[in-house]
Amino acid sequence: MAFSLIPDPLKMCRDALTKIENGVNSLAARKMESGEFALAISGITKVTHGVQYISEKSLETLFKRLDMPSRQEVAALAAAVQRVEDKLDQLLPASEKAALIPRPARTRRPAPVEEAAAPAKPAAKSKARKAAAKPKAEAKVAAPAQEAKKEEVSDVIAP
Repeated sequence: MAFSLIPDPLKMCRDALTKIENGVNSLAARKMESGEFALAISGITKVTHGVQYISEKSLETLFKRLDMPSRQEVAALAAAVQRVEDKLDQLLPASEKAALIPRPARTRRPAPVEEAAAPAKPAAKSKARKAAAKPKAEAKVAAPAQEAKKEEVSDVIAP
């Protein structure tokens, strides 16, 4: 590596950080060996556990007053629901499981017609039109009969 007259600022930062880390580590090592440090850590641990216990109890009483479930109760309920769902999955036959799979939406759009298909004969189209027209005519005749049935039913139902 070539020697440069301009000092590297990143190297200076790394060196300073290393010196600070070494100083903090040596100070912490000296202090941790003392009995006073062990007593202080013990006292702090007792206080934090006490605060945690008091906060849990106060939240529990608050949840009871508000008639809300605690986190443990919600987790237990979720586990119970999962067990029921698993049992249902075991009981359902495979055919019903296939019926539960979501299907594409049904629309009135016809399926796309391929251009390579042979064109239909005109005679076949006219027969299909005649066959389609007959049910419409029959439906017009049947409509008054259905209205009469509705009136009879409404007369029977009405007091």
